[in-house]
Amino acid sequence: MDRLSAVGCALCPLAAAGWLAACDGQSEPAGGGRAVGRVDAVHGKRVTLSELCDVAPQPPKELKWPALAHPASPQVGTQYRWVNVWATWCKPCVEELPLLSRSFAEWQKKQHPLTLTLLSVDADAAAAQSFIAARPELPKTLLLQDASAASSWLGELGLSSSSAIPVHLVLDAGDKLLCARAGGIGPQDLDRFHRALFP
Repeated sequence: MDRLSAVGCALCPLAAAGWLAACDGQSEPAGGGRAVGRVDAVHGKRVTLSELCDVAPQPPKELKWPALAHPASPQVGTQYRWVNVWATWCKPCVEELPLLSRSFAEWQKKQHPLTLTLLSVDADAAAAQSFIAARPELPKTLLLQDASAASSWLGELGLSSSSAIPVHLVLDAGDKLLCARAGGIGPQDLDRFHRALFP
């Protein structure tokens, strides 16, 4: 399911963060223009990250993590890290978590070195921790020290500070940003990402 059809039209208030993330299926990429590859990519066609992302810095840039409740663990033995920025109150975020969990488990079975890291922008850290604890198939989640910092951090990544969550980041082995994409993701999107990362 493509992001353009997967994300319904609604406003997702980032409680306590003071900004709105428009979950707008008609929104354009942060850089303007239409992301043709995300809609028109044909199954089996060679896919590049620049076709799939709102931001794909060339060369990749060092990711500056926001202030976290606990530091992010360094990557060990992986080629890529996928960071899913989400919140318990965000319906598209919650709906795609099982898909992400299944897909990453399948990729690991295929010996594809890609790890999934969750980053919660919940103002209520206990709610996020409780949500993850009830779902043992999901990895532990990182938490922002201050949920209100999410907006400016997204801007630093090159996304609009009002970008819809979930936001998906792809990092290389050195935690350099290869891709940032705002909005929900579906099975076809993940297939395209997989083909771009492991051609």
